[in-house]
Amino acid sequence: MYIGSRGRRKRGSSAAWFVLFLIGAILLGGYAVVQERLGRGLRLSASQTTPLPTLTPTRAVEDFVALAQEAYKQGDYRSAISFYEQASRRRPNDARLYAEPARLMVFIGQARRAEQRARRALEIDPSSVMARAVLCMALDWQGRVAEALTECRAAVEQDPNSSLARAYLSEALTDSGSFGAARDEARRALELDPQNADAMRNLGYSYEMAGDYAQAVYYYEETLNLNPNMPHVIIAIGRAYTVLGQPSKSVVYYKRALQIDPQNAEAYDRMGGAYLVIGEYDLAREALNKAIELDPLRPSAFSRRGLLNFQQRRYESSVEDYVRAITTSQIISATVSAADYLYLGFAYQWTNRCDEAIEAWNQAVALAPGDESIAQNAAVGFKRCGR
Repeated sequence: MYIGSRGRRKRGSSAAWFVLFLIGAILLGGYAVVQERLGRGLRLSASQTTPLPTLTPTRAVEDFVALAQEAYKQGDYRSAISFYEQASRRRPNDARLYAEPARLMVFIGQARRAEQRARRALEIDPSSVMARAVLCMALDWQGRVAEALTECRAAVEQDPNSSLARAYLSEALTDSGSFGAARDEARRALELDPQNADAMRNLGYSYEMAGDYAQAVYYYEETLNLNPNMPHVIIAIGRAYTVLGQPSKSVVYYKRALQIDPQNAEAYDRMGGAYLVIGEYDLAREALNKAIELDPLRPSAFSRRGLLNFQQRRYESSVEDYVRAITTSQIISATVSAADYLYLGFAYQWTNRCDEAIEAWNQAVALAPGDESIAQNAAVGFKRCGR
């Protein structure tokens, strides 16, 4: 009995100690979990703790510039612009970090925004030849040719060995109608830097504007040999093929540009125009709608869709699109063509709005005073309206 009684007391005591041990272990484990979540870790010994989390170092300006340069090589101008802007936020007094993205903004149809960035670069560093050259290009792409020439000439005077300044001077000279001088500047720029893709492009541009489209295509292709991923140059080739009477070939180039830059409104706009020439009206409408979606202030897309609606006898819609083309052109300080006013007049006439039709035809004649075709077609319209 004694032995048995002692044995029962011993077993009861062991069970009590086990319960206490289990409770302690649970509490200790819970404490460790809480400390782990707080980021402090459980101290195991004087020299051993769970390591604290470390922060990833902030990217340096040079890292963003390298990413921008690589994106540019791939033709991804939008990402390149974003990387440059991130770099400029970290180094806000570096003029080049404003001038570099400004140059690319021009190529994606954001010339006004590019002008702002270039002017900001010149505020930071009035001696920046690159910033002044880019400002020249931004002004030129807005149709402000005289201002552009002033800036480019100042940049060349400041640094006669600047290939970039001479390249953009060439472009402005082309837009002023000085084709020979433009080619001289482009060739001088290439002598200074044979890898200057902008100089080669502008040599092609001088031939395009002079009406030598085959030669223009040659130099545009040479530009792509320097850098194959330049959407604005690929679009230029498509543009030349449209004038050469090969709209189907143009479409191939526009699609190629869109593979590199799917958000390129100009490529969709011009592709819509090529489809319009081919007679693929559904594809034309799809492309033009996409261009307008991407850039609601693109007058040429509205003009082309206005012509498409006219050809499909959707005269009310044609009027709406031509009016929007005129309105958007006023917003961005652009112009619409005499032909646009001519078609607008006939669209008005078909919707029995002769007073507005006559006003549009008068505007067409005023815009092209020496164009007999415009004058003759306007005269037909006047007769239809009994004038």
